[in-house]
Amino acid sequence: MSRKWVEEESRQWVERGIITEEQRRQIAELYPYKRSISEKLPVFGALLVGAGILTFVASNWSAIPQLFRLLLIVLTMSGFYVYGYRNEERGAKALGISLLALGVITFGAGIFLTGQMFHLIAYDARAFIIWSLPAILLAWMYRGRLLYFLALVILNAGQLYSAISFQQFSWLLLVLLLIGAGGYALQNRQRVIFTALTPSILLHGLLYLIVENQAIGWLILMSAILYAVLDWLSDRQARIAGQLGTLISAFFLDVFFIFFLGEMNNEQAPLAATFFILFAGAFVLSYLGKRKHSEALTLVEWTIFLPFFYWKAGGDVMYLLILFVFSGYLLWIGHREEWSSKVNAGTLLFLFSTFVGYIQVAWGFLPKSLFFLGGGLLLFVLNAFLQRQRHKRLRDEGKGGSQV
Repeated sequence: MSRKWVEEESRQWVERGIITEEQRRQIAELYPYKRSISEKLPVFGALLVGAGILTFVASNWSAIPQLFRLLLIVLTMSGFYVYGYRNEERGAKALGISLLALGVITFGAGIFLTGQMFHLIAYDARAFIIWSLPAILLAWMYRGRLLYFLALVILNAGQLYSAISFQQFSWLLLVLLLIGAGGYALQNRQRVIFTALTPSILLHGLLYLIVENQAIGWLILMSAILYAVLDWLSDRQARIAGQLGTLISAFFLDVFFIFFLGEMNNEQAPLAATFFILFAGAFVLSYLGKRKHSEALTLVEWTIFLPFFYWKAGGDVMYLLILFVFSGYLLWIGHREEWSSKVNAGTLLFLFSTFVGYIQVAWGFLPKSLFFLGGGLLLFVLNAFLQRQRHKRLRDEGKGGSQV
């Protein structure tokens, strides 16, 4: 619900004598104005300037004398930190945080360029560990979401680099993610922060399984355990946001099984006894947490974690069915709770599920021209249905507002 809508509707409530003008003002204050695009310009500017610095220095690095290279890195980084701190202290938070983020980016660029300059060879993800420290520290100090997301990008990129380049899993990067980024999320408890954190944790879990040559099905169990732990979080919005990130990650893992389950053999599945014992324990933990918060209905969400990869013959069909059940559930519960992020996620996942099912069913026997033609028509039909639902929801909100 927007501040503008509340202000317009509440004027009618005052005219009808339902509330006083003072009450109207207090109600409107509960709905802060959304940030305009102009307030986000420093963030985009920081990204462009950071990209410009990296590309300019990288393209001209060999032509710059070594001493001047070091001075350039130190002075540029220090300048961003100093001016970022000053702007943040003056109240220009968006600009200050953006400059601090540029300082972190410049610090990371300096690490790699200095290593290249002195021919230092890395055998692990130590550079990313060092790079992530100022990002995490500044995110804690200034409570800036941009710095938090920058720290997540560095930590995730470092784990990817370690897995791809060295076939190693960095436990220290995982610890920094859980304590540094996870601790920050627990302190701030904003929805978007938790939604981004849980897929990052699962990405680290996936890379661990790849490096250790373990069955990919263990990632379903990791997702279920993370989901169950979040059921004990007291803040409802943070709990739902974190679980939404976990559920969406499991959703795309189910999509993977739809396409590749037939190519997997029994040796690529987790040990069944261990898996089901841990899975049952996670389910009980989740059930107790949901009962504590009176949210037993949301146990339906556990369908996305069901391990149909043990069922080779019809597992892909069951996973496809689960995609539709889960996305439909998100749409329904989002409308029921008037939670726009769930409605949007459910809509996108329902569209994606439909297209996955269409590919699975039609790709093999339809001519390619008819395949794309049918897919386009299907999207038009789905768009018409979703637009009708959206207009119906807006009409219902309007009726509800006029009856207050």
